Amino acid sequence: MNYKQINDALTRLHAGIDSAECHGVLSGLLAVADENAQTQWLGHCVPEVEQGDLLAEEALDILRSLYNQVLEQMKSPDFTYQLLLPDDDATLAAQLEAFGHWCQGFLMGISLGGIVDTAKLPGELPGFVEDLLEFTHIGEFDEEDSQDEQACAELIEYARMGALLFHEEIRDLKEAETPDTLH
Repeated sequence: MNYKQINDALTRLHAGIDSAECHGVLSGLLAVADENAQTQWLGHCVPEVEQGDLLAEEALDILRSLYNQVLEQMKSPDFTYQLLLPDDDATLAAQLEAFGHWCQGFLMGISLGGIVDTAKLPGELPGFVEDLLEFTHIGEFDEEDSQDEQACAELIEYARMGALLFHEEIRDLKEAETPDTLH
């Protein structure tokens, strides 16, 4: 699934957010919550759908597929997880705007997942959260400057790896807190 397909589904559902923000919410929620977060994610991103609305049900099926895809990517040891942003042929401004939306969504997702005090997060995670907060206010880049394109790519990669680290650190923390049930 690509950015446009998810945007089209969100538009059909009158969601009021774009693909990047929706994916960010999902990524943040999955980074801190259990695997049964689909209902919470859809409840946040999509207004209630009238029963019998076949176009809306089709759009919801697309979002459910996205949920399963992102869940598998985040759990994969192969680092297949990617941020859902406009294609490379989009303008740098469009990519940066979507990136800012993704960061905003990720922060909302961790909040929905129960993270209240980010200063108490383990390791590098508090700094990552601060960085994402800064990225939501990202400034303009020069469309013609290849260094700006490279900087944008590096920010996206940083966020991608940070989301995976977040998922791993929180999972390890939860496993450490879970008492052994085997004797």
